[in-house]
Amino acid sequence: MADSAIQETVKTAEKFWVIPELCIACDACCQDFPEVFYMGGDQKAHAHETHPWDKYNARVVVDVCPTAAIKFSGELPPAEEVGKLEEVPGWELEWARWRGVEEDVTERDRRYGRDFAIEQKDGHVLVTYQFPTRVPAVQNRFKFGLPEEMPLYRSHVQLSGRALLVAGWLTEPKVRSLTHTTRSFPAQFVNTLELEHDFIGMATRYDAHGKLEVVLFTDPVVQETWQWKAHFITDKCTACTICERVCPTNAITSGEIFYIDPELCINCSVCGVYCPFDAIDDSRDVTVARIKAKQIPKAVVHEELCTGCEFCVDVCPFEALEMRPAEGVHVDPNHPLPQTSQIAFVIDKNCVSCKLCEQVCIKDAIEVPRQHQFEDIGMSFMHYVTDNH
Repeated sequence: MADSAIQETVKTAEKFWVIPELCIACDACCQDFPEVFYMGGDQKAHAHETHPWDKYNARVVVDVCPTAAIKFSGELPPAEEVGKLEEVPGWELEWARWRGVEEDVTERDRRYGRDFAIEQKDGHVLVTYQFPTRVPAVQNRFKFGLPEEMPLYRSHVQLSGRALLVAGWLTEPKVRSLTHTTRSFPAQFVNTLELEHDFIGMATRYDAHGKLEVVLFTDPVVQETWQWKAHFITDKCTACTICERVCPTNAITSGEIFYIDPELCINCSVCGVYCPFDAIDDSRDVTVARIKAKQIPKAVVHEELCTGCEFCVDVCPFEALEMRPAEGVHVDPNHPLPQTSQIAFVIDKNCVSCKLCEQVCIKDAIEVPRQHQFEDIGMSFMHYVTDNH
């Protein structure tokens, strides 16, 4: 009787396995399901000899792979989230408005990994991919009230000789359920570019707006000195909003993962100093070290050097500086102008340690004692302020 029960258990046990020829070593399965998969020395994912095949929804496990390399011995069930979809009352009216609208060709190309650019630069080649940003107007999007904004794809980049492989795939189960319900909505894409150079390394960034940048280095000096234009928020972001609130140039916007606009970022590192999750890298891809709130340095005014010009007051976006009478400070009687009788004063509770005041002070009369060097914006930032930003 016992033997019969054991035989029945063995008979009903299922398993996962990986087809090595299809695996691109993206590590998605190993990260999401470590009890089932591991990355081997051959840079291929493998299923553990014994693994809990029934711990996860098998459909979700199989779908995590962007190249369909994961197989399952049993019958695949519907994805868990798909079964929870509920029909939205009156969806037919909205669907009727969209069903005749011509498909966005650019967005369609992005779903196949076709929206990319290759630029030859000094010492490197820049490859830029734009991933999809809009869910196509298929019938079930309206029927189940799914969003128009596309969830962020996962991505993988691999360089082999002169060949650059780029993969992207959807993981959000509800939107993923729409894939393959139309001719032009695959769940993933894999694209290989054959390039003309031999490369010595690469750097990548994939931002919250679905833009993937791949820098392929041909010059070791360029690789060693490489800096991005701006700081960067990684996938450790929890959308807590603190970085957005302390950014002096309003360069950060909210989303599933927050985003830093490279055109507005001045690399002051304040966002990273405040980030409680170590989710912000600087322009050299080094994680900005967090400083405890009570230990964050505030601006300090050297009264004997301050001439009362008010540049620091004008530049501060947080109203952390004001002019006060220069009490107890020696005033030269030969210079009775108004500004000689006032000096800058720091309102500590408003100061975020951004160093803008330090940057615009031509007398070195104000400093923020925080160890950090960033590009000298000097007086150019005053134009940003006076342009009503």
